[in-house]
This record gives sequence, C-alpha cells and structure tokens, in this order.
Amino acid sequence: MRVLVTGAFGNVGTSTVEALLEQGHTVRCFDLKTRTNERAARRLKRQYGDRVEVVWGDLRRREDLEAAVRGQDVVIHLAFIIPKLSHTGVESEARPDWAREINVGGTRNLIEAMKAQPRPPRLIFASSYHVFGRTQDQPPPRTASDPVHPIEHYTHHKIECEEMIRASGLEWAILRLSATLPLGLKLDRAMFDVPLDNRMEFAHTRDVGLAFANAVSSEEVWGKLLLIGGGPRCQLYYRDIVGRVLEALGIGMLPDEAFGTVPFPTDWVDTSESQRILRYQQRDFDDYVREMVALMGFRRHLVRLFRPLARWWLLRRSPYYRERRALAAWRGRVAVVTGASSGIGAETARLLARKGLRVVLVARRRERLERLAAEIRDAGGEATVVVADLAAERERVRLFEAVRMTYGGVDVLVNSAGLGWYGFGADMPWPLARQMVRVNIAAVVHLTLLALAEMKERGRGHVVNIGSVAGSLPSQGVALYSGTKAFVDGFTTGLHRELRGTGVYVSVIRSGPVATEFYEAAARREAGLPVPAERLAVRPAAVAERVWSLLKRPRRIAYVPRWLSFVPWVEPSLGWLLDLIGAPLLRRQLELARRTG
Repeated sequence: MRVLVTGAFGNVGTSTVEALLEQGHTVRCFDLKTRTNERAARRLKRQYGDRVEVVWGDLRRREDLEAAVRGQDVVIHLAFIIPKLSHTGVESEARPDWAREINVGGTRNLIEAMKAQPRPPRLIFASSYHVFGRTQDQPPPRTASDPVHPIEHYTHHKIECEEMIRASGLEWAILRLSATLPLGLKLDRAMFDVPLDNRMEFAHTRDVGLAFANAVSSEEVWGKLLLIGGGPRCQLYYRDIVGRVLEALGIGMLPDEAFGTVPFPTDWVDTSESQRILRYQQRDFDDYVREMVALMGFRRHLVRLFRPLARWWLLRRSPYYRERRALAAWRGRVAVVTGASSGIGAETARLLARKGLRVVLVARRRERLERLAAEIRDAGGEATVVVADLAAERERVRLFEAVRMTYGGVDVLVNSAGLGWYGFGADMPWPLARQMVRVNIAAVVHLTLLALAEMKERGRGHVVNIGSVAGSLPSQGVALYSGTKAFVDGFTTGLHRELRGTGVYVSVIRSGPVATEFYEAAARREAGLPVPAERLAVRPAAVAERVWSLLKRPRRIAYVPRWLSFVPWVEPSLGWLLDLIGAPLLRRQLELARRTG
C-alpha cells in the first residue's frame, strides 16, 4: 500500500516508517525540513531507495497537505506538539496557542485535504493515554471505554482531534499510546515530574511502530479506538523505569526527594483487544534498556567516570530537590525581617512563614505588624512582633536581645527596611539625609554584625540585604539613595568573601523598581517628588521569592528581575552619556513630577 506518515522523523514516526518498509509498503514521509530530519531522510533513502518519498511541509499550510495526501491509500497522522521531549524542541504547554495551530488546526487541514481526494484515504490517528487524566486513585487497568479527563493543553488537543476525526466521514482508527520512550533518551527536568509510585505502562517504540504498520493492513481496526501498550510485562511503577534507566547509564538512582508528588496522567491499560487485532507486543522494558545502552556505546563509560558530576547536574535540574532540602534545613529556624510592615518585608515574612520558618516582624508601625502576625498565625505559621525604630542604635540592640530571649538566636536576617527620596541631591534636607544614612547604612551594618556574631559561633546562618540596581548605576534624582545601596553592595561582597567556607552567608538582592510604599513615601518627604520609575516596578512577592532562592542556593548576588544583571556594565560603558544627559533629563522629570504631583 501507499502510506503517508506525518511526523515521520520523530520517535514513533521513525519506528513506524521502518516497520512499514519492512512489510513492503511504499512510504511517503511528511515532516518539517530541519537538518536532523534531512539526515534521517538521507539514511532511509540510502537503505530503501525509491520506496521512500519525502515531502517537506507544514501542517498549518493546506497546500502542503494536499500535495502530501495525493494518491495515498492510508494516512498515519503522528505529527503533534507534545508536553515533554518534543521533537520540535518547543513544548505544547509552553506555547499552547502555537501548539494548537499545529495540533488541532493541522489535523483539521489534513482531514480537509483527505476529503478533497477522489478516493479519500483511510486515517490512523495517534492519540495518548494521557487523555484519561490522573487515575492513580482508581483501580487499574484503564479501558478504551473509560471517561476522559484532559488536564493539559496537549490532551485537550488530542480529544478535540479524536472528535473531529470521528465526525469527518473518513474511515478511521485511533490508537491511544502509552509511554513510548525514545531510544536516544534525553534526561531533563521533565523526568522529575512523575511520582516514583505512579503506575506507568511502557511500550517499546519499535512495537508501537509495528502496531501502526499492522493496522494499515487490518480490516478489523477501522472505526475502533484501541489502547496501545507493552502488556502485563511492561506494567511498571515509575520507580522501576527511572531507576533501571539511571543504573544502566551508570548514574545510579537519585534521591526520592528529587521527584514530584502530584499524580501524573499515566496508568496501566487493557491492551487485550489491540494485541488480538494487531499482534505487536514483542519487546519489554529489559529490551529497551539493552538497546539504549548499546546505542550509548563508549559514552556510557564516560558517564560512569564522571558519575558524581552527572548526579550533581541532574539534581540541579530537579525543581523539587533543592526546595525540599531547603524546607527541611530551614523549618523551625528563626528569621528576623526588618521593614515588615509593608512591601518587600511583609511579603518576605509571609513567604518564609509558609516555608516553616519562625518569623520576627520588625518595623515602627505596631498595628500593621500585629495584623500581619495574625495573618501568619491563621495560616499555621509562627510570628513575633518587635516594634523598633532601627535608626536608633539602642533599638537595634534591644531587637536582638528580644530575639535571644524568645528564640535563643537568629538564623536568617533580611535587611529590608529602607528610606527613599527623589529630587536634586543638593536640595536634600540634612535631617532627611542623616536619617537615610542611619537607616540604609548604619542599621544594615549594625544588624548584620549582631547577626553574624551569633551565626559564626553556630557555624550556620544567612544575612540577605535588600539592595538596588541603583547601587551599580548611580542615578540622577536618587544620589544619596544610590550611594547607600552602593555601600550595601560593597559591604555585602566583602563579607561574603570573608565568610566563604564557614557555613555563614551574606547576600545582596539587586532589585529594580519594586511596587511598594517607597514611591509614595518618597514623594511625601520634605522637598520630595514622585519617582518616575514607579511604572516599571515589579511586585514585592518577586523579591521575596528571590530571598527564598538565596536560602535554597546561597550566592552573593541575585537580581530582580533577572534580566537586570546587565546593569553593572552600563556605568563603565555608558557613564559618559549619562554625564551628558543626566542633569537635563532630571530637570525634565522633576518638572513633570511637579505638574503631576
């Protein structure tokens, strides 16, 4: 027969094309023209000659599909953007609208092109057992008559395509595939999303290809929905699958903490009918592991040689491992958060309390602190309020005495309290400038030294100073503020390097504008005006998340948002330009601020 295979050079596509050619069919391969696909096409042409035809095209272009389906007896439709390990390199859940154009729109174009033929070919569609949704709470196996519960864009696309095919008027068959791993398996962060106790049915890619090839010649398959899997020998738990793969690669099983806990949409399936009709189950998971190892060749020995490095790299890819280790390490520890009555301080206190730390809320406004403490306690956390004006040295000492009396000491200090002002630096009132130096510099230094004295004695702890990109890029209108943040940068960097290897860390967050009371307060202060950067501000919660990321993975600097990491290079490169335009730009901004403020 003349068979068109869409997605012919993907994982299942390659196995299907080879099985069809081995059975004597003439195959037309349809896929995107990429370097990888062109190499695969040349290999097939060398081996099978004129029995293989390649048509390059795009499912979104109807004319490409009309040329592809012309003169074909059967169409096997495999091309689809999938959630993980996509052949295109782009996952369906990352770009759902684009994926829908290809998955649903492409299937619609294919059906219309087939129906336009004088003798419409038959259609075999590759669906997925993911459409059953999360079924770990139900007794296995899944059957073809079970209800579907799609939970992601990909499975919604599959269901929509199934319904479209059933209503098309074409002769059709739908094969829902179980987990079909490629032989050239890539280990990426997706492997950690599946819980280790999740039921999963494996199907060897060559067996799946054989199922499609046998379906082409079967008269019993049409109008049926069949479940394709490896059978009872391939009904495994994910722990068995990932453990055996990692052991075979020489990496070894990774800690349970690296894997997710949310049930994954896989299960065991009843393949009795599909096996009776298609006779395709010839291999099991042991065969897959042997073939995968053989394909790796000498690279497997390199992996064994660098096993510790490979394990470290994989664990860094897990979105769960570092989080769980951090939760275990920091649960019950004491975090002092200054400036906790609003903005970054309040959001950081909320987040750390959710992570299991006992938080000490520090600010001048008792009422706000008490409200936040009540909110944290209602959510199951622990919070203590200390009202203090950190501009005063005695208040800073009193704060640490209170923490020692209540908890015995501090494990985390977040220096979030700060003072801002916007206007010509030369016009800044001295009392306000003195207050800014006391809060933004003296308080940070004193509190940090008080905390480090305790932390060094215990051999653990972390100080996080909330800085600003203004410290790396002195800005007109915030001259003294920029200077205080530059001091915080230098102070933090020196301490971070001095304390290396002690178990105590000092970090700084260089944030851009943050949507807090900072702007409103700056405008209210004597001779102050609205800060124009407010419209660019990020949420305080984004800064709080970066605080937690530093506790999980200590490092010297973190930027919010991340793309601001280029800022330190601006001053050395473009400082001359800022010298020229700084004053005129500030005058223009201040004039606008006066009119609007």
